[in-house]
Amino acid sequence: MKGHASLLRRRLLSGAQAAARGIVVSLLLIAGACAPVPVDEPSPIPTSTTPAGAGETAAPPATVPLLRDDFSSNGGGWTLFDTPEGAAFIQQGELYLEDRGRGVGVYSQPVGQSWDDVTVNVLVRQIEGSQDNWMGVICRQQSEENYYLFAISADGYYLILKVENGLPMPLAGPALSEAINPGRATNQIEARCDGTILTLNINNSLFVSRADATFSRGAIAVFTDAVAGGATTAAFDSFTLLQP
Repeated sequence: MKGHASLLRRRLLSGAQAAARGIVVSLLLIAGACAPVPVDEPSPIPTSTTPAGAGETAAPPATVPLLRDDFSSNGGGWTLFDTPEGAAFIQQGELYLEDRGRGVGVYSQPVGQSWDDVTVNVLVRQIEGSQDNWMGVICRQQSEENYYLFAISADGYYLILKVENGLPMPLAGPALSEAINPGRATNQIEARCDGTILTLNINNSLFVSRADATFSRGAIAVFTDAVAGGATTAAFDSFTLLQP
């Protein structure tokens, strides 16, 4: 079983710091599997882990575009870098993130941007490395120790995580889902932060929602992280940022 509160402190390499030659910020990401740490149970809202078409009505689509990027160039202003710990680069119409197995997860974000209510749509696929990984979206990131994280893994798990003042709290998962295309197949992730409602939509087949009012505004990012200390590479495409 994939651990959630073997939530060890890992260092997450951002493009902004890498561009300044490696002032690497600390973020809490998921690493390894060990005994769970007791946490307060979040209050689920009615639309929770329900397959589409099984009595569940999906939330209405977001309509106002804030940013679209097909990664044919770096028009979105993403942080790009190449260090011994990790890399972010654009290649053949995708944004690649490499965790090179040195205990450093990797993320990239549009530089200098901050939003409140947003919906992020993106395609992601694993390119190589450990399938015991996480890849997905960070939303409302206020600092390196305050943010929401929406993730899937190549071995079929999903997770919604809150990190507040450096303390991680799983809001949903990690849990195994057949809605996730495993291995190197492409998955569509929609992460929605709308008021106090946080929703993860995977391949328009699984909708997981939780309520949390901790963060109301912040940066967005895409990320990848190898759980057990191995290396992993993920590629992102068809990024859309919308206002609900």
